[in-house]
Amino acid sequence: MFVQLLYMSVTAGWLVLVILLLRLVLRRAPRWIFCLMWAMVAVRLVCPVFLESPYSLAPDFRAVSEEALYMEMPADQAEGVGDIAEHPAPPDTAVLPGAGAERGPAWTAAAAPVWAAGCAAMLLYALFSTLRLRRRLATATLLRENIKESDRIDTPFVLGLFRPVIYLPYGLAGADLGYVIAHERAHLRRGDHWWKWIGFLLLSVHWFNPLLWLAYGLLCRDLEAACDARVVRAMDREGRRGYAAALLRCSVRRRSAAACLLGFGEMGVKQRVKAVMADAESPRGIGAAAMMACALVALCFLTDPLPSRTFPMAGDAVTDLSPEYVVSQIARIEKVEDAAALYITDDQFEVVLTPDFRWVDDPALRFFYDRGEKTRGAQLRMFCEEQEYFVTKSGVWQLAGQRFPLEQYLEALRYLPQAEIRRLSPEADQYIVLVAAGDAPAAAARTITYTARGAGPVEEPYLHLMIAPLHEKGGAYHGAGDEVIDVFYGV
Repeated sequence: MFVQLLYMSVTAGWLVLVILLLRLVLRRAPRWIFCLMWAMVAVRLVCPVFLESPYSLAPDFRAVSEEALYMEMPADQAEGVGDIAEHPAPPDTAVLPGAGAERGPAWTAAAAPVWAAGCAAMLLYALFSTLRLRRRLATATLLRENIKESDRIDTPFVLGLFRPVIYLPYGLAGADLGYVIAHERAHLRRGDHWWKWIGFLLLSVHWFNPLLWLAYGLLCRDLEAACDARVVRAMDREGRRGYAAALLRCSVRRRSAAACLLGFGEMGVKQRVKAVMADAESPRGIGAAAMMACALVALCFLTDPLPSRTFPMAGDAVTDLSPEYVVSQIARIEKVEDAAALYITDDQFEVVLTPDFRWVDDPALRFFYDRGEKTRGAQLRMFCEEQEYFVTKSGVWQLAGQRFPLEQYLEALRYLPQAEIRRLSPEADQYIVLVAAGDAPAAAARTITYTARGAGPVEEPYLHLMIAPLHEKGGAYHGAGDEVIDVFYGV
């Protein structure tokens, strides 16, 4: 959950940067449009999944999120793995955790409690500051309806969610009183008291992201500016001048306040006065341009990119395979809910290996999965030079033959008993690996049974591979049928 939260926060941070750029380009645009854009940031911070679109510009962390679940195999588990020790995986190899290994990157164990403590501190601050303010307002007197006056506050504000109350400092009279009440009532009609609390709650969860602190401050400014614009929309020049004067008189510095107040003279007063005294109408076309920008932002950042069909390899040897990691990435790309539902058949492509069991000629593995009443198939391509896996686009297949789980097939390749195979064919220049029907192992000189710990007896053999040694002659590779080695991978 914590890793997913980080990715949601980073994706929302990209959207914040885009909005900051648009604020510079569309300085004269109506502020309510930017309030709508900040709402898009909130959606990004709340929703973990979005529709996919080829137009999405949001960063794609889904592959990283899956890979982050894997760790290097601890040293005590690597002992006794048999022939794998001859070609150990490089230090940065993503290896599936063995029994007893802790899942998840180690840094989250320290970071998650710090994050939780920060969330708690933010929420406690909001709670205690609100309770302290309510205690100060205990002596407030009712002016009319939901409006109260207090001699212990310096500036007007709205407090409360379900039954919001407008609090005014004593001494407001005449035109200032009318302007202030009109402003605070506009806040309530717009629901700004709810939006500000929602923004603060999201900031409390994502407190570690500095871009979201900046976004929250700008949201507060835009809420006030949008509310000003709504109040002065029908005012003449003299009315605007009076409203601006009321802003200046109410813009004193507050000694303390709750976290999520909506104050008349709360922040950005200088810019708000300039906006109030500006012409009522924005430049021609600026509103339409801002709306188009808002729609483009939604299209590009409230959608997820189409899943990348590539993911990184860890090396070019069979021992570098991480079966659980590979099948989880294929399941992500193909949107298969259960990675165990991926399988191969005994009609698998041949795999060619070097004498030290490294891939030859960028091999391909054909896999399948069932979706509804149809079977779909695709290929897993291995590009060794680029150190990259690639999953081809899937299509509908008509299958026949025996099925084997893809993950078990990859395990059978990873744990091939290399020393035993070389002992039986010491002069081989290459090996071809084929999948055979699931026959029972026979007691023959060129038959090997093995598990993840190396050659040895197995209780339940479930995958039969045939290893055909090849010898180079005249620039070509040739094999003989009597040299085939039958290997049975089991438990």
